Amino acid sequence: MKRSLLVALVAVGLLFGSGCTAEGDDDDTPNYPDIEFYDFDEAAPWFSCPQSDSLPEEATIVTAFDRADQSFGSENLREIEGTADFPEDGDWAQVGLWFELECPEGGECDHWDRAGSVQLVLNPEAPAEEQEQLELLRHVTPYRMGMCQFVDVTPLASLLRGPQTLRSWIDTWVGPGHSDGDGWRTTVRFVLYPGPPAGADEVQNIWARRSITVGQLDEGQTVDDQIEPVVVSIPADAERVIAHITTTGHSFGNSGNCAEFCEMQHNVLVGGQSSSWSGWRDDCDENPVSPQAGTWEYGRNGWCPGAVAAGGLLDITDHVVPGEESSLDLEILLGNGFEYNNVSPVSLLPYTYVSFKLYSWSEE
Repeated sequence: MKRSLLVALVAVGLLFGSGCTAEGDDDDTPNYPDIEFYDFDEAAPWFSCPQSDSLPEEATIVTAFDRADQSFGSENLREIEGTADFPEDGDWAQVGLWFELECPEGGECDHWDRAGSVQLVLNPEAPAEEQEQLELLRHVTPYRMGMCQFVDVTPLASLLRGPQTLRSWIDTWVGPGHSDGDGWRTTVRFVLYPGPPAGADEVQNIWARRSITVGQLDEGQTVDDQIEPVVVSIPADAERVIAHITTTGHSFGNSGNCAEFCEMQHNVLVGGQSSSWSGWRDDCDENPVSPQAGTWEYGRNGWCPGAVAAGGLLDITDHVVPGEESSLDLEILLGNGFEYNNVSPVSLLPYTYVSFKLYSWSEE
């Protein structure tokens, strides 16, 4: 949880380390500007935004939403859509996503912690029911105050070219004049650092953000019943394959106070081999986005109020065979590894928002 995408990939020899500079090494290498890359590892796990004037002048900044209103009332702005005009060309050694929430002008921030997501629409020209979304960022809003986080999305650089359609969703149910606040103002921008390209050679969008009910063991209602195994093709020249899973658990009052306040284990099964991700946050009381209202200091399943949920990176290189297909599946268990049985359900059954991507890097 405390390793950024950049540094986790450095550990497997894919990207530059934090704080290094980019420049040409020989006559065949482009002469990249000599700039210092952003240290996402140092910023983990809260990823607080840096001072905007500290960004290198050589970086390209692309804005998708600029203080856009998100609320619910006479107008439904729970999900909004915008276009980001990325450069058609360019090599990017890093790509950071700047996500900021502010209180509406002349109003109060939403009083409650709400799940939210920023998604890239991969086929915006398709009919609405056939459009495919890829999750760029998961977050949960703070109680009654704004926040700003800056996260690493470098592996997705190959998708961020030319005009792209983005959507921002916040699960808010308040709007102007509501007793529980007026909503939010959302800013999403991308900071592209020039240098030797470090994005994944192939990105496979396995699941956009989807809801999985947990704890139901009746036939047709289990986690296994809700998740069909996916067959993925691994590029023949893949040297490294990383699975990126993002999970946040929601609802409480059920058995074990799941799925918000209980630890869960997410087992990614590839070719019969398992890699596990928990994501439990026991450090919410250390969040610099504070002091908030509400129960912001309590530990939670995959998230804290007023923070991004960065998810986990699992190196599955040894679980796949380049050039062949692999079956991919997911188990969701209690943190102790046992199946969760919700014997005391409340009206809102416990559920987990899950998104999943595969990143592949090929031979030079």
